[in-house]
Amino acid sequence: MDERLVEQVQQLDQQGQSAKAIARTLGVGVRDVVGVLNGAVQVSVSGRGEPRCWVNAGWSSSVDLEGAPQWTGLDPGACDAEEVRGLVAVLVAADSARSAKVQVAGFLLDVWCLGVKNALPPEPMTPSQLAVHRHAYFSAFEGHVQVPAELVRALVFGAAAYARELGFDPEADFDAAAAVLGEPAGPSPIRFGRDGKPFYVNGPYDDPEAIVRSLRNAVGDDGFHYALAFPE
Repeated sequence: MDERLVEQVQQLDQQGQSAKAIARTLGVGVRDVVGVLNGAVQVSVSGRGEPRCWVNAGWSSSVDLEGAPQWTGLDPGACDAEEVRGLVAVLVAADSARSAKVQVAGFLLDVWCLGVKNALPPEPMTPSQLAVHRHAYFSAFEGHVQVPAELVRALVFGAAAYARELGFDPEADFDAAAAVLGEPAGPSPIRFGRDGKPFYVNGPYDDPEAIVRSLRNAVGDDGFHYALAFPE
């Protein structure tokens, strides 16, 4: 491929399109597209750079970026209000000092209330495995976008800190998964919750009574809102 086509492949990939969709759009072979994507997966060298990070398209609709205006233009898939769920999916890939494979970790964040709902500890992958995994990982969302590691640290560690203040600890594998991100530079400039308050939407495996009880203890009866998406 010439340089222009390579740039187009990378741009469409960052918009969350699959290799097959990119090939159809550009009129090239899937094998050529996969070759470009594999060559583009260059993650940090331990101690010398930053990991590569992706979040689902529409992520910014679930948080308040007033204190972080530098990130407001990094979301091409802002959602309609009715589609916003307060969930943000994060994928992180970083080089290992002991292997040629990248270390890939993931997070599912409830940025309105519970913080880190799920964390996937690092798993070694080849660049081609990462390319396939990345598209599968975001398949429940309308695509994904690559963002700076600084933003992802603010999302992940900020959501965890917000939830801790409400009485909710991160998922058990959080520390292992967070190791690929390094340490946050400071308090997150992102504002969590919905309209200034925790907003709890129950998941299928939650204990809503226990969670609402914790919220009442943390912020009082009038300090939060909730909605039951799954009947008890």
